[in-house]
Amino acid sequence: MTINDIAKIAGVSVATVSRVMNKKGYVREETRKKVEAIIRDHGYHPNAVARSLISSHSSLIAVIMAERPFSFSSKVLETIESCAGEQGDSVLFYGTGAEQERELRAFSQAFEHQVKGILLLPVMESGEAAVNMIREAEAREIPVVLLDWDLYGEDFDRVVVDNKQVLYDGTRLLLEEGHRKIGVITCREVAKEGSRRRDGYLQCMKDHQIPLKDSYIYDGDFDEESGYDACRTFFALPDPPTAVLACCSSATLGCFHYFKEQNMELGKDVGLVGFDDISLVESMGYPVTTLDRLSREMGRNACSLLYQSMRNGADHKKIVLATRTIRRGSEHMGRCFSLETKG
Repeated sequence: MTINDIAKIAGVSVATVSRVMNKKGYVREETRKKVEAIIRDHGYHPNAVARSLISSHSSLIAVIMAERPFSFSSKVLETIESCAGEQGDSVLFYGTGAEQERELRAFSQAFEHQVKGILLLPVMESGEAAVNMIREAEAREIPVVLLDWDLYGEDFDRVVVDNKQVLYDGTRLLLEEGHRKIGVITCREVAKEGSRRRDGYLQCMKDHQIPLKDSYIYDGDFDEESGYDACRTFFALPDPPTAVLACCSSATLGCFHYFKEQNMELGKDVGLVGFDDISLVESMGYPVTTLDRLSREMGRNACSLLYQSMRNGADHKKIVLATRTIRRGSEHMGRCFSLETKG
């Protein structure tokens, strides 16, 4: 019998069982009695050495962050460092790229450093192994908060945006501008089927009774090449879209490079709505309308949730953040564009 077994039988998280065992943190009285009864009935006795080890933590917060567009991850990390500093803590950063093995190794090293909390932006392929590491962290009384990750039905603290709604809003904005032929560049996502960014595009087109074209949907990735190649594909079509909706900032940059290369003027020759606010493009004098998921707000909320869990061990929470649309004119219909008329 292990602490994980107790948690499964009780139908609660490992962290809740740990709080009951250590008589620390808030647990509903009904839940506490249920867990205590299971522990008593199964004769469970936690290892004293292990218990002493998990009760001693440093003043470090671990940030385990997978590869994401720089415009997003840099703002999240900067905000976390600021919030942790206000609490007198330092940040131990682990960049895991896109490798699950590096992510698991980061967890192990964070445990060795006896961090007091973990903020996790998982790799795309994170699966049961990552879930098990989160459970192990909670068993060690190390709270974990997930950022931008809403794939599994597990009961974990997390801060996310409504990805489907964001792209629904972006599609609706283009429709309101008069566009009916809208190309979308999707990206890999860590969200449940039916709640992904591309689902927002599909739903909005359906709600407005706009026929869908498979040729207007390009499956991309978190890189500029996806945006560039998508636009090259779209505008080689006999009937190209009049606007493009990019689902990540890197793809947005790729779109921008393609349009600049083709001398296509945003908001006149073609409409463009991007994802995440991209200061680089605006600083170059090319304002792009963007769907901004408020990266700093995500970092701030994640940190707040982490410290809340440290203080009182409240039940797991899911925070869904609002987003904002920053209109700069690139969404406009403008004149009809054709590569042939451009020469």
